[in-house]
Amino acid sequence: MGISAVDPQTVQSSDLSRNSASVFAAADRGPVTITRRDGEPFVLLKASEVEFQRRGLELAAQLVAASLAPGDQPFAERLRVSFPWVEFLKPEDRLQFAQEIVDVARACAAVSRFDRLLLSLREWRSTAEALAQGYTPDDELIWIDEPVRVANPRDE
Repeated sequence: MGISAVDPQTVQSSDLSRNSASVFAAADRGPVTITRRDGEPFVLLKASEVEFQRRGLELAAQLVAASLAPGDQPFAERLRVSFPWVEFLKPEDRLQFAQEIVDVARACAAVSRFDRLLLSLREWRSTAEALAQGYTPDDELIWIDEPVRVANPRDE
């Protein structure tokens, strides 16, 4: 494969037809730019990467919409429209969520990777779900150092 010495993830379009397995292996490691003599280069990405980008941009759009929503409500309260589950968070946690999600969104946009933003949102939502199911921070949790095998309830 004619991988460029300058950019190891850049190949010529002829390499795609001659050595597609190597090009696809490179795409498993990250985006591959495919140059063409007769047109603009293509970028080969895994579908999951494209989906992460789409979901990250969708989330960023929701944050922009919340920030520009009319009214005099604080930003953390305006997030309830896009993220109704924040209702289960304590008011101080809503403020922390609002600040963290904006900070992480800005950082992710700066590096064009939204994985961390989606993870942060999932973590906050999981916290809200736990609170909705009755978990309280006062509950005593038992931390397990070693995995414990349990029976599959579908087998019973």
